[in-house]
Amino acid sequence: MNYMKIKNFSELLFQFITASFIGWLYEIITVYIMYNTYYDRGVLHLPLCPIYGFGMLMLYTVLRKVKNGLLYFSGSVIITTLLELCVSYIAEYKFGVILWSYEDWPLNFQNRISVISSCIFGLLAVGFVKIIKPGIDSVFGKYPLKYTAGSTLFLAGFCVVWELLIYFK
Repeated sequence: MNYMKIKNFSELLFQFITASFIGWLYEIITVYIMYNTYYDRGVLHLPLCPIYGFGMLMLYTVLRKVKNGLLYFSGSVIITTLLELCVSYIAEYKFGVILWSYEDWPLNFQNRISVISSCIFGLLAVGFVKIIKPGIDSVFGKYPLKYTAGSTLFLAGFCVVWELLIYFK
């Protein structure tokens, strides 16, 4: 593998982990505000919601040439709303599960999507691309690849080992 492929892969992996963690924080805070209780929304035993990591990568790929914040917000709202609606139908009709419900949220459609949550996803997307991603880019540009890629692979490896230790406990 050449230098740029390793750098790009490790940077994308770090962005994925970061967005997954931010998504987990958003979920925890939202549940706490709405229901005054802590409910771990992470996947497996980690403070990560990978759908946010995948969503960020998808939004960045689709909207990477959009520089205007309002257009990026609008595109993110439309894409995340359609994705959330489609996933909710697939999860319910293909697998028989309801993974979330917006029944307590105003301006919802079939309890599957909400105007408010869609706007929050748009704000999260803009915040990530305008604040978090430039910070990550700066770190990956400032420090040697062996440190940035090594740290990222260590973090990803830690997540895997942590989960395996709990699984085989």
